[in-house]
Amino acid sequence: MVGDTTVDIVIPSIRLDAEGLLDALALRAPAGVRMRYIVVSDNPGMRPGEFVHEGSPVSVIVNAENLGAPLSRNVGLEAGTGQYILFIDDDVRASPDMLLPYMDAIRRDPEAPGYVGPTLFPEPVNSFTRGILASGMLTFFVLPSTPRQVYWGTTSNLMVRRDQIGDARFSEIFPKHGGGEDIDFCLRVAANAGRPFRTVPEAAVRHPWWRGGGRSYARFFRWAFGDSRLVRIHPGSAYLDVPDLIETLTVGTVAMASAALAGAIPPAMAAIWAGLAILSEFAVEQAQVRSHHPGSAAGACMEAAAIRISSQIGRFLGPLRRGDVRCMFRRFDYVGTGEWKANETRFTRAKFALFVASAAASYWLGMQL
Repeated sequence: MVGDTTVDIVIPSIRLDAEGLLDALALRAPAGVRMRYIVVSDNPGMRPGEFVHEGSPVSVIVNAENLGAPLSRNVGLEAGTGQYILFIDDDVRASPDMLLPYMDAIRRDPEAPGYVGPTLFPEPVNSFTRGILASGMLTFFVLPSTPRQVYWGTTSNLMVRRDQIGDARFSEIFPKHGGGEDIDFCLRVAANAGRPFRTVPEAAVRHPWWRGGGRSYARFFRWAFGDSRLVRIHPGSAYLDVPDLIETLTVGTVAMASAALAGAIPPAMAAIWAGLAILSEFAVEQAQVRSHHPGSAAGACMEAAAIRISSQIGRFLGPLRRGDVRCMFRRFDYVGTGEWKANETRFTRAKFALFVASAAASYWLGMQL
């Protein structure tokens, strides 16, 4: 029954001001709900302590060493006993009554293994943030804004039933700063329960732009670097696709350079082809962005392409660094229903067709030089 519900709110944090952090959240416990905050400081220099916040107890756990956000969530999970665990990031802002829609969702569907609320970002402040929106990289932050079933949610706003977790934990094989661990964890929980999670559109949190919207592609590289493990861990959600730009450039440039050294093709062909392939990538990205975001400015489209290329680099270097070449050319179906695959392959195949056409054009141009 909801009247007996207990909720642990687990917040990993690198910040020293835990009390200020909780003041900023200020969640209110609905009637009949007992709520406990568990702040896991990933800064070993922070002093531990316990205090009361808005009538709810707060435990502050300080890691003996820097573990990263994923493993810090495990620490908070293990420290609690609540029937439900609400994972929230330390930089989000939530409505004080955010738990009410979560409790309503539990009442409507008590057998769901977990519930996912949307994480909303502010209006874009420059071409880079417009590019982030246009790139689709925030899809799974905002996907829970509509009622549906999902197989995973971002840990910026995720509630999970403790009795459905089993031995599922955030794995240490993923990057410390995040990238794939939330997907892996949720898929394991959903597998334990035999059914997906439920979205809770009304349980929204607000997330600021990283670095105030300053340009940085490292985050998207890191996400993909970590996500690249998923095709091996969850092969049922993986599919084979044509080579993307980074894979094509790597394989094609090596092959063409070798052929040029052997005198089989003009030496300029590899350089010309690489340039044409990159232009093809940006051209199709413009079409892809505008198909989802009509009226997008050219600058936003260019930023979106650069963001997605940074993701491709991470997805390429992840398996390469692990020596797992069998993961090359394999992609992960993030939605789990086939719609992501259908949309992505439509554009990746168009790009690859242009890559092949670029090879023919570069050969002809190379022969003219």
